Amino acid sequence: MKFDFNIQKIQFKFSLFGSAQVSVFWNGEKTEDVITDIKKNNTVKIIFTKDDPSDTSSYATIDSILVNEFDIKENFKTLPHIIDTSKHNVNKSTINNNLYLGYIGYTQFTVEHRNDLLSKAAWNIAYKEFAELKWPLKGEQYREKNFQNVLNDASYLFTGCHPPNTKEMLEQLDEFKLGELNKPLHLPEDKEKIQKWINESSRVNISNFDSMKHFTISNGTTESLNSFITSDNLQYMPSKMYFHHGEVLEGKKIKVKDVFTDEIVEGSNVLFEFPSPWFSAEQIQQKVVESKQANCKVALDLTWLPVSTVPLKVDLSSVDEMYFSMNKCWPVVPLRPAMRWSKEKIHDSQTFDFDTCRYTKVPINAFMKLIDKFSFDYTFERYKDQHKLLCEKFNLSPTKILWFAEHESAIHDKNHYISKHYYLDEFICINELLNHGDKYFW
Repeated sequence: MKFDFNIQKIQFKFSLFGSAQVSVFWNGEKTEDVITDIKKNNTVKIIFTKDDPSDTSSYATIDSILVNEFDIKENFKTLPHIIDTSKHNVNKSTINNNLYLGYIGYTQFTVEHRNDLLSKAAWNIAYKEFAELKWPLKGEQYREKNFQNVLNDASYLFTGCHPPNTKEMLEQLDEFKLGELNKPLHLPEDKEKIQKWINESSRVNISNFDSMKHFTISNGTTESLNSFITSDNLQYMPSKMYFHHGEVLEGKKIKVKDVFTDEIVEGSNVLFEFPSPWFSAEQIQQKVVESKQANCKVALDLTWLPVSTVPLKVDLSSVDEMYFSMNKCWPVVPLRPAMRWSKEKIHDSQTFDFDTCRYTKVPINAFMKLIDKFSFDYTFERYKDQHKLLCEKFNLSPTKILWFAEHESAIHDKNHYISKHYYLDEFICINELLNHGDKYFW
C-alpha cells in the first residue's frame, strides 16, 4: 500500500476469540507495540493461527489500524489473506481479509510512504497545529480534526501563500482601537507618504509616481483587478498568474490571450504580475515596452514586490494602472488594505466610493500606522536568512519571490484538483515552515 504522506507511527489492534493467535512482523521483526521505526518501504506480515483449523469459534478481528493515531483500517480490508491449504480444504487459497481472520494463514503487504523531511514537516504542522477554524478556504471553514482534514492540510500545506505570522506586527495590530482608525485619509499628504515609504526601500524603486494623477483605496487588489480585466472584450496576460483571473472570467464573453505567445492587438488591455515566480523581470519589462508600442493599456499588479529576492525598478511612465498592497508580505489578511494608482480616472465603484468617502477606513488607517513602525524592507530583512536556512535544510531551490521555492515534490496537478487555472502548486511556499520552525526539528 502506498501512502502519499509521512507515517510517523502505526499500530495494529486485534480482538482474539477461542484459541486464535495473531503475530505481526514489521520488516521481519515481530512486534506488539506502536511501530515508529518506519522506512520508506516496509513489509508487513500478519500471521493467524489457531489450535483446531475447523474450530469456527476461534477467530480474530482487526479492530483498528492506527496510522498517526487515526484508524484507517477500512483501507486494508481488501488486502489478500493467504490460506494455508494444508490446514483447510478450500476452493481458493486467497480471499480478502475483510478485517476478519478465520483461516490459518497470513496477510502480507507493503507499506510505502513519503519519508522526506518536507513531508515529515507537513504532517507535524497539519496534525499538531490543526485549526478547527480555517480560512480563506473554499468549502467548510469550521472543521473537525479527522484523518481526511488533517491529510488535506498536510497535502496542501506548502501550496499557495499566506504571509508568515510576524509576531511584532500581530502585537501592533492587537493594540489598535477601531475608534482611531475610522477617519478618511489626508490627501495628498498620505498618498505622498506611502510613495516615499516605498521608495525608501534598498531593493525596489518606483519612479514617475507623478504621472499617476488618480489614486483610490480598495479592499485588497481584487477590486482593481476585476475592474481592469472586465473592462474590455480582449484581455492579455501571462498564462500563469497567482490571481484567480481564470475563474472570474469563466463563462464571460471576454477573450483571454497569452501576452508572451500571442500577437498583441493594438489598443488592448494587458495585465502583468510584477514580479512573478514564473517569469523574469526582463521578460515582463520587455513585454511592457511592446505593449505600449501597440498603444495598449498596461496594468501592473505589484502583489509580490515587497518580497522580491532581486532588486527591481518600476517605471510608471510606461504603465497606466498600478495596484499595490502588503497583504502577501504582512499578516493583515483580515484587513486587506490596498491602493490603486492610475493615469486616467477609472469610472468604477472603487472610484465612486473613494470620491464620496465610502471606502472602508479601518484597513487603510491600520496600514498607515504600520508604515510608521515598519519599513518596506522590514519583512524581507527579517526572514531572508531563515529562508536561506530552510532551503538548505529541505533541499529547496530559491525563486525570485522570497516565499516560494522549488522542490521535486512540487509538481503541477494536471487533474486540476484546485482549479484548472491554478499553478502555484509548482512551488513550495515556506511560510508555514517559518511559522513553526521554533517548535519542530527544523
